[in-house]
Amino acid sequence: MAKARAGGATALDGTLLDALRARYDDAVAWGIATNAHRDWPSGRHPGYTLARRLQTRAAQIWRFTADFAVPFTNNPAEQPQRMVKLQMKIGGCWRSVRTAARYCLIRSYLGTARNHGIHPLDALRDAMAGNPWMPPQTS
Repeated sequence: MAKARAGGATALDGTLLDALRARYDDAVAWGIATNAHRDWPSGRHPGYTLARRLQTRAAQIWRFTADFAVPFTNNPAEQPQRMVKLQMKIGGCWRSVRTAARYCLIRSYLGTARNHGIHPLDALRDAMAGNPWMPPQTS
């Protein structure tokens, strides 16, 4: 993928992608077959459930290969919550889930604004003035 990006491509080569998807589909099918009849106290075995999800959501999972604008991981979306969870666990901060949720909401707003080229202080100023910045609507 790095070579394709460096070469100016916006997606992986179709032949390569087809070969990778075939290997993926084979592995998922193996996971379903292996775990379909395994006993589990509360219904289906977690391996079977995971394999079925990987099968039904394959288009979402492989999206980053067809459009390089989509990140490989959702890690940036999870980063704002990590600090709050760590503070709650270690320091006893954020004694109220409601307060932590408010903090995460503000942090998410500022992170999204920054990702769209809006300075966080400008986003806060506009929000407090009653004119909050909103991300552009996509269709």
